[in-house]
Amino acid sequence: MTRRLLISASPGEIWAVLAENRRATLLRVLRPERPGRVGDVILGRVVALRPELPAALVEIGLERPGFLSAEDTPPPARIDGLREGQAVVVQVITEARADKAAGVSLRPRLAGQYLDLVPTRPGIAAGRGLAAPARARLIAGLRDQIVPGEGILLRVAAADAAPVGLAADLTGLRQRWQAIAAAQEGRIPPAMLEAADAPLDALLQEFATDAVDQIIVDDAAVFASVRDWLRRHRAALVDRAAAHREAVPLFEHEGVDADVAAALAPRVALSGGGLLTIDITAAATLIDVDSGSAASRGAKAAGAILAVNLAAAEEVARQIRLRNLAGPIVVDFIGMRARAHRDRVRDALVHGLAGDAEVLGWTRLGHLELVRARRQASVTETLFEREAGGGLMKTPLTTAFEVLRRIDRLRDPGAAPSVRVHPEVAKALAEDAAAARRALEGRLGRPIAVIAEPGRARDSFDIGDGRAYL
Repeated sequence: MTRRLLISASPGEIWAVLAENRRATLLRVLRPERPGRVGDVILGRVVALRPELPAALVEIGLERPGFLSAEDTPPPARIDGLREGQAVVVQVITEARADKAAGVSLRPRLAGQYLDLVPTRPGIAAGRGLAAPARARLIAGLRDQIVPGEGILLRVAAADAAPVGLAADLTGLRQRWQAIAAAQEGRIPPAMLEAADAPLDALLQEFATDAVDQIIVDDAAVFASVRDWLRRHRAALVDRAAAHREAVPLFEHEGVDADVAAALAPRVALSGGGLLTIDITAAATLIDVDSGSAASRGAKAAGAILAVNLAAAEEVARQIRLRNLAGPIVVDFIGMRARAHRDRVRDALVHGLAGDAEVLGWTRLGHLELVRARRQASVTETLFEREAGGGLMKTPLTTAFEVLRRIDRLRDPGAAPSVRVHPEVAKALAEDAAAARRALEGRLGRPIAVIAEPGRARDSFDIGDGRAYL
């Protein structure tokens, strides 16, 4: 199997695809200017207590206060021990979504290369995937190095780490925590104490591993950043980084452009017939399996339905990872009477998810339930928002970045670009996308004229080159 990490940069965004044998298995849309990223450590202020939940709302500098659940509040600082107006150090653990506030925790966790420092959870623990012999050896070696009240979580990478590397990692994490404590002095909440890794760094930390055969980047500046990160953190992988220099766009050249487009659509066709419909609601993600013309009637219907459901289970697992779906997920497979058939479909989904989500089982209504840990917004939640009628539409910021990406790809230094857009998109280009717009104007050597047209559909635009509109 050939596995490639494909990184495509455009003004204000980085799109990344993990491809296996020229098929996309993961899509991420990174927006470096986006506030409230997972991992941010913030001096916040309690603005409301919700003992009935139980939870608290914490001002962290975003449009909406962060949501602090009692589960993320260590003793003795329980929800009933907090007071309105109190300053608290919190860490963002889930990003804000269109209909949900960012989740925050009073249990900060600082990630290192081999270890995580967990100041509020004393003792040494190990993450899943670390073999028992390695776990026992590492715990024995580190037991005398931790100070009272200090907590450490061993990463899988610690299994092959030298003692000097573990010690250096622990020292660096302690210094970060001391810097966070020092940064609180004299600050008025909300105040950033430690920003999370840049989105590109976080992406590389998670996916630039020995399992990747090649890392291909289509932007010179981002390529330089990738190589620099690899030299500092994964030196053995530096030679696997390559620049995409073809005229054909990267995703199209690597044969994953259709997969990327499909990941943004609510419906996905199944090989051999059938259809998935994916609907992200406020409460859960609902996935419906439609047989189409694949399942026939009569004596062979049960076998045809099983075949469609097995194909659907494989595609559902892929779409969950591809779109970064999380939280409660309910799959409505085509009804099956035979328990053996239901067991085969469940096993196929479990196998496809490979431990990335917990399959809970069948409901009495015949739906299969599962849950996947949520940390970041899904691709759909990043790019779209729900309309009043219930459908999805690109956010103004998504369309604004699409405009800039299209202008950037024209690459006509003699042109004086202008764009006609909906007023909300014009506002996004003047505010949230302003930094990306200025950077592009700097490369072009001329400003981009933005013309607001109230009667235009919000997700449509026309780009002009000074002569005619495209």
